[in-house]
Amino acid sequence: ILVVGETARADHFSLNGYGRQTNPELAKRGVVSFSNVSSCGTSTAVSVPCMFSGLGMDEFTVKDGLKHTNLLDMLSSAGVQVLWRDNNSDSKGVALRVEYEDFKTPDKNPVCDEECRDEGMLVGLENYIDKHKDKDVLIVLHQMGNHGPAYYKRYPKQFEKFTPVCQTNELSKCTKEEIDNAYDNAILYTDYFLSQVIQFLKKHDKSHETAMLYVSDHGESLGEYGVYLHGAPRAFAPEAQTHVASVVWVGSQFDYSLNDLKPYADKAFSHEDLFCTLLLAYEMDAD
Repeated sequence: ILVVGETARADHFSLNGYGRQTNPELAKRGVVSFSNVSSCGTSTAVSVPCMFSGLGMDEFTVKDGLKHTNLLDMLSSAGVQVLWRDNNSDSKGVALRVEYEDFKTPDKNPVCDEECRDEGMLVGLENYIDKHKDKDVLIVLHQMGNHGPAYYKRYPKQFEKFTPVCQTNELSKCTKEEIDNAYDNAILYTDYFLSQVIQFLKKHDKSHETAMLYVSDHGESLGEYGVYLHGAPRAFAPEAQTHVASVVWVGSQFDYSLNDLKPYADKAFSHEDLFCTLLLAYEMDAD
């Protein structure tokens, strides 16, 4: 399972040394956090298609990316069963030629309150895997995650651990503490969601080579130097918008163990490394 995160800064993950405990569940699960990952862009519209492109960050443009075979196309043509489930805006053109399911409304997503929750994307996956039990499977889950500016809406109320929270879209009307609190509560919910993904994969550990890779699409400015949200030009963007969270978990039969991956926890990576990483995971030639 590949989880495409939304607006998650690496420096707000306690796995990376953040002073608040924002990853209590992942800390129990035996994961490796890649602490030094840079995003292709500072917006979903750029970062998501760039992540799945083989063009590389320097050569990628959204227009050119749509003209080329992407990572999902390559895996699908090689016989991998690919499913994209989306609880965000959409796949930004990445999943046009693979199976796609929209989980943003209650008619599809059974876990909704004031908005539909990421964990709803896990419902029904047992049946999907059983249906394709003789094939390699890639499931992509595109989160709502920390999508701003309404961070306070991005998590169920039981995850409101840090208070008081900013409860308006006009972030300039809130204190830095209130903004951080709302943002960190949303990180807490992502931590829970990812732990549920791992629990789901563990059920299939004996029959499959299982793994979860999580990587956020971009970061977020939370008022530092008077800057909020994201979308700054990549060349001038603050690190808060480009230094993204990424976490991996692997099952007992996967080709690489966590001990194999731990030496790379602080190595510099970027979104463009996703292309080769997934091809190698499916034992395909990255060339």
